[in-house]
Amino acid sequence: MPAPLPSTARRGVFQAEVLANRPVCREHFLLRLAVPHLPPTRPGQFVQLQCRHLGQQAGYRLLDWPAGRLPRPTLPELAGREPLLRRPFSLARRRDTPAGAEIDILYRVVGMGTGWLSRTGIGAATTVLGPLGNAFAIRPGPAAAALVGGGVGIPPMLYLAETLVAAGKDTFAFSGAATADLLPLTLIAAAPPRRDGRPGLCVREFAVLGVPVAVTTDDGSAGFRGFVSEAFGSWLAASSVGPGDLVVYACGPEPMMRAVGNLCVARGIECQLALERHMACGMGTCQSCVCKVRAETDRGWAFRLVCTDGPVFDARDVVW
Repeated sequence: MPAPLPSTARRGVFQAEVLANRPVCREHFLLRLAVPHLPPTRPGQFVQLQCRHLGQQAGYRLLDWPAGRLPRPTLPELAGREPLLRRPFSLARRRDTPAGAEIDILYRVVGMGTGWLSRTGIGAATTVLGPLGNAFAIRPGPAAAALVGGGVGIPPMLYLAETLVAAGKDTFAFSGAATADLLPLTLIAAAPPRRDGRPGLCVREFAVLGVPVAVTTDDGSAGFRGFVSEAFGSWLAASSVGPGDLVVYACGPEPMMRAVGNLCVARGIECQLALERHMACGMGTCQSCVCKVRAETDRGWAFRLVCTDGPVFDARDVVW
């Protein structure tokens, strides 16, 4: 079901300029990049972003290795101030202007790479490797779509919602976080999220598209108290939409995606999952982002790479 890259698609390393980099909630930032020559992208794809200064780093020198003891590196990428490897980020939005593409990346500060990124100012230069991975499939048949995003799995749902609405789909969203101050979305004060987990026009980023959202938090500090998969399950049980008329798209913590995927498979509903893994290269070289999928082997499954075979997989194929 997930959409492979067309044969004409290109990827590469492209220079980018920071247009905005602002906090949106606790630990989350919205990064906007101008990437003039970025090839076409689709929801579900990702990029690998360089989280360090461009060019040769100051202070490069030969490192002595004294006999009998370990060397003491001082270079930025070795001493923990600037990461050597790129970091993967899903696309939260894309705009095409006369000057080229602009992309939004909604990220949470969790380590050295994102920490460096959060200190990057407007006008700074970096490079983007991409677009990478496959994409969510949007088929002409089903009339309705449900988007389930948890935590850092929310950003690709924003890009996908815009695309689904443009395709004429009746779209609903379910967005969950641990607490209200970790929800990387803008709640509408005049229309707070419902406590019963039913979708409403309560989130600005989705409301401008006419997409109702059910907001959930683990502690009940905003919207429904509980997991986003629980709110989705309740909505699904009460919905009159038939299995053949609905497609579910999900991204977030693995337990959440497992719950959503299993629920959809049991009901015969198409479900596409955007898996997350630690990625060093994003292009299938390092072989570090494996997942299990069903296959005609002696074991009944085989390893696939999330970066190149995914990140989007059919829920029926994933072996948890």
